[in-house]
Amino acid sequence: MNNKGEVKREKLSPATFLKQFSQGPKKQRNLSLGITTSQLSDALRKVTGQNGVLVGTKPVKNSFRILGNATTVKTSANDWGTVINGIYESNKGDVLVISCDRDDPAVWGEMASTAAKKQGILGTVIYGACRDIAGINELDYPVFSRAIVPNAGNPVGEGEVNIPVICGRTTVKPGDLIMGDECGVVSIPVDAVDTVLKEAYKILDNENSIASQLNDGKSFLDILKINK
Repeated sequence: MNNKGEVKREKLSPATFLKQFSQGPKKQRNLSLGITTSQLSDALRKVTGQNGVLVGTKPVKNSFRILGNATTVKTSANDWGTVINGIYESNKGDVLVISCDRDDPAVWGEMASTAAKKQGILGTVIYGACRDIAGINELDYPVFSRAIVPNAGNPVGEGEVNIPVICGRTTVKPGDLIMGDECGVVSIPVDAVDTVLKEAYKILDNENSIASQLNDGKSFLDILKINK
């Protein structure tokens, strides 16, 4: 901290943010040192008018968090073969984002998680379904999914890797920044990352100020200047 009691931060950049986020859950929960998907989504909406949310995707275990650049997969729910191709097309430190045409059957499970972890992939986001939750949790490999079902399709391999994919109202392109936490998943276009991160930290500072005022007994209505 400086002599004014303000938290001193490193120069903002995607690399700095990735470094901060990777330093463990305790630091991630400290609002003076890191941001959440909620703040990131609010920042993206202010900058671009879009919220970046992959609607319905949630962690299969609440403690799971991810942050990395996207490798994308487009496939049908019946084709998990393309997903395996995506694992081996990914770079170490990437997040695999899979867009399916529906939420049944599953395109991801314990064996895919094992292979992905061995490849150095940080986590998987499925706009579709996964299975084998006990095995995934035991591996401690972060998976975010719209649905969980026990059945799987076939290793057809007819989809595509590293193309723009549509996940609800959000289009994810290869290289976009993906962040996931207990609230869900947000995608930030790679060319907007710097601006969005700076805005997210402004939002964080404002929220810290509001929280301080609330703790001092001030009304939320008065803080926000909402008419009673």
